[in-house]
Formats: sequence, C-alpha cells, structure tokens
Amino acid sequence: MLRVPVSQIMVLFAVVAGMSAIDHGPIFHTQYGDVRGIIIEEGAVVLGLPFGQPPVGELRWKPPKPFTGSWAPGIRDGSVPGPGCANHGCGPDDHDPMFVCPRDRKISEDCLYLNVFAPRTVLTNSTVKLPVLFWIHGGGYDSGSGSALTYDGRFLANKTNTVVVTTNYRLGALGFLVAGDGEDAATGNYGTMDQIQALKWVQENIGNFGGDKNHVTIFGQSAGSDSVGILMTYNGSADLFEKGMMLSVPFTIYHKSRADAVRLGDHFAEQLNCSHGDIKCIRSKTTDELLDAQDKSHNYIANPFRLFELFVQWGPHFDGDILTEELVDKFANGQFQRKPFIIGTVTEEAIPFLYAAFGGKMSKLELDGVAVAFMHLKAGQALREYDPPPTSDYRPYLSEAVTDWVFACPTRSVIRNAIAGGESDVWLYVFDHSWSFKNAWGGHTYCNGHVCHGEDVPYVFQTAPLANLSLTPDEQVLADTIAYHYGNFAHTGDPNKPNNHLPRPNLNIPDHLNWPKYNKDNRFPFLNMTTPQNTVMRDYRKEKCDFWDREDIYT
Repeated sequence: MLRVPVSQIMVLFAVVAGMSAIDHGPIFHTQYGDVRGIIIEEGAVVLGLPFGQPPVGELRWKPPKPFTGSWAPGIRDGSVPGPGCANHGCGPDDHDPMFVCPRDRKISEDCLYLNVFAPRTVLTNSTVKLPVLFWIHGGGYDSGSGSALTYDGRFLANKTNTVVVTTNYRLGALGFLVAGDGEDAATGNYGTMDQIQALKWVQENIGNFGGDKNHVTIFGQSAGSDSVGILMTYNGSADLFEKGMMLSVPFTIYHKSRADAVRLGDHFAEQLNCSHGDIKCIRSKTTDELLDAQDKSHNYIANPFRLFELFVQWGPHFDGDILTEELVDKFANGQFQRKPFIIGTVTEEAIPFLYAAFGGKMSKLELDGVAVAFMHLKAGQALREYDPPPTSDYRPYLSEAVTDWVFACPTRSVIRNAIAGGESDVWLYVFDHSWSFKNAWGGHTYCNGHVCHGEDVPYVFQTAPLANLSLTPDEQVLADTIAYHYGNFAHTGDPNKPNNHLPRPNLNIPDHLNWPKYNKDNRFPFLNMTTPQNTVMRDYRKEKCDFWDREDIYT
C-alpha cells in the first residue's frame, strides 16, 4: 500500500535487520531450540518460525501437521522470513505497489511460517506477559503474505505494548481445492486450517516471546477479516483466542457450496489436462502448473446465480464443519462465540473492485444489467432506492450501492445481531481518510483521493517509514489514536480502558476520546476515524441500511 522500489526496501531491510540478527540479536528459547531475532529501536523481530510441516508432496491438500522438528544445538536465524505461500504476482520482477508480497519475494509451497514482533517491554522485563495481536492478512484468499512489508508489526507492537504475530496460510487452489473422492480427496478449507494451526502454535509457544496465550486478539482485513468471522463462528477454535477485530468484512460475497466448489475443482482439473476428480493427476503437477491453471480458472463461473463468487474465486466453502452457513446468518441465528469484538468499514470500499472490473465509463443500460445480474428480482427496488441522476458514468453510484450492500449494511446487521444474541461488548467504526502518499495506489488511479478498500491498513501498522515515507502530523494522530484504542482492547477488552499496571506507550493523541459501545441506548454510535481527529457519530447509513435489511439479500 506504499510505493518505493523493491530493491531499496530489500537493501534497507538487509542492512537494518540482517546485521543486527547476526551480531546483536536477542536469543529466545523455544521447545525447538534457540532462535536469534533482530534487535531494533522498537523492540525485537523474529521472522520465519515454522508452525507446520511443509505441505508438499503427499501433504499437498492435507490438513496441516504441527511442526515437531528441532534446530538445536544450532541457533536459528530469525532475521529471514519464511517463503510466502505460492501465488502469481510476487516474483522478483513483479510490481507490488501495495507491498503485500513477501518482503524478500520468495514463494513456495513450503510456506507455513509466522513472524513475531515484540515491543521493548519484552526486552527489558523477562517476566512480562503481554497480550497478543494475531494478524490474518487479506488478498482474496489467493494473494498476500504474513511477511509483507505493509504488515510488519514492529510499530504496532511497540505502540500497543503487545506481541504481534503475522502468519502465512495456503492460498488459492493449493489452499482451497475441492476435488476427488475417498481418503485421498482434496476437501478444501486448508488455508483456514493453517490459520487454526498457527493459533495453536501461539498457544504452545508465544510465552517464549513475552506473550500471554490467554489474551489473544485475532484481527484481519478483507479476506483476513472474513477469516476472523469464520473463526468466531466455529466452535473448534473457541479456546484459541479471546477477542476479535474485523476490518472490512465483505459479508455479502458468498462462500461456495460444496457443489460449486466441486465444479470449480473440475474446471481446474481440465486446465491441467486431468480428468474430473483425478486427484492423483492433479497432485503430480508442479507448482507453476498449478498456478497457471489457477490463473486460467480466474473468471470461471461456477454458479451463474451467485456472480459475487467471482470476486473471491478460491476461499472457504461450506464443508459442514468449519463453515456451515454464511456469516450474516450465523450471527442472526446466534451461532457465534460470545466474545468482545470491534468491527468496521471504510467509506468507499467498492471502488477498487468495480473500477477494476469496469474499465470504462458505465452507461445506464450497463448499470441496469449489472443490477439484474447480481440482485435478480431485487434489482428494481435497489435502482429506485439509489435513483441515480442522468450522467455519463454510473460507476460512482454503483460503488456507493455496493459499498452499502456488501460491506457497511451487513456489518450493521452482524453487530446488531451480536447484541441481540447476548454479546454487548461490541464497537463499530467507519474509517474516513484518504492517505497522503503520492502515487500510493500505483496504476489504480481511481482510488486517488478516495477512501478505498484497505485504506486503513497503513495506519494500523504505521509501516510508512520502512518505505521511506512519512505520515502527515494529522495522519500520525489518526494512526496513534487507532493504536491507543486497539491496544486498550487487546489489554482490557475495552478500547477506552488502558492497562494501568504496565508502561504506557508514547502516543501522539488528542485528549481522551471515548468510543461508546454500539447499542440502542447509546443511539447506535460509531467512531468516525478521520483527520484532524476522530469523532463519535451515530447510526451510520441508517436509511440505506434499513433498505437493505428489508430486502434481506445479504446472503
């Protein structure tokens, strides 16, 4: 999400990180042996820790097996990230303006690694146990990496006084293929299982890095926040975390049924010249062949009545265990873990998706066609509700409607149903600031000056300095205020309440601003995250969300 030549980043990171790790890095003792991290101004970084056995060969399309090896008596080098999970677009010559690829541009099927970022507190007090922020990256379930520069957790860890963990998980077809029958079948949802395995590693090992396994907050953005939602509605993960934060969940983008996932798997097999369901043939292919077939399947329509699936071609499907219903329905039916959570969206979520899909201006006829294709019998009601005036380009109006339908309004539905279902410790935010970084969106110029999907992430992690960029004074206040609230939430379960028993991070924030719980008694407040400083507002997009609630087409 920040733009600077990749070579410059790698040189900078090698100089700052590699020498420190070799010569001066702190040593952490683990059950697998000692690992030497990187000592930095903000604390310590330990990269490339394996949490699962390499899912290669016969372990392709199998649930992850926990890492049980040992690197003793040697000392593992924690300055080197593990490879990112295999995906196209992250090679050495690929352009990565959003900095979501592995920082060293290495990818592999052997990718079950995570990274730990500990604040200075851990280095100065060997007995301290800090809460853990566990990050699940986005990227549509087919791209991204836990070792991406954008998600470097050093600043967030230091400013929240938490231990931050970022993880990889299998992506695309390698993470979510459904194909074949019998014991050797690919049954999908392996990427989600990887996330669960990484959380199990945290339970067993994070104490070695100053973390408290009993106070783990999972958080993510986009597909990562969808993952958080899945984990919060899956009883099998209940003992692995305490709280959640969901940034921009695309609730209305459907998860595939098993039948649709099988149809996609059959199409994928055809691209590999394999028979439908021939998992032996599919498993014999190289990584590059699998990625090429995945690319060829990108625009395959498994179900013409559920076109939103095209925006997340690979991802979790309804397997009857981890995922049994859409998340909106899960919360509506009370089938979720009663745990505190923060949830929110940005104000113009849909712009990058729609402008990428429709490269030129959109006519009224095209708008009507899109509405019918995606909303079916509800298209007429939606067009009348938004009632766009005559114009040469209807994309801005479609973007507004889709932002409401896919993001903002189902988010309101979920948080209100959580309250009705017995969880009152919930908070809602809306992020409303367009970043100041010049050319930060690369070729996606339609996002310049807009608050597009993902716009909040650089302020959460505050990683601009790693790309030789800086926040404006107002942006620094915004970022530090986010750190204040998220840090408080990690420590106490309340974004307003700090842990007064530990050192307070040095944050550039205005006078204390209360973030009220989201409920009817408080008149449904939300925190408007913006510049020059946040404000509390109420009942976000009420009329439009009342409309979408009445139409009841989130799922």
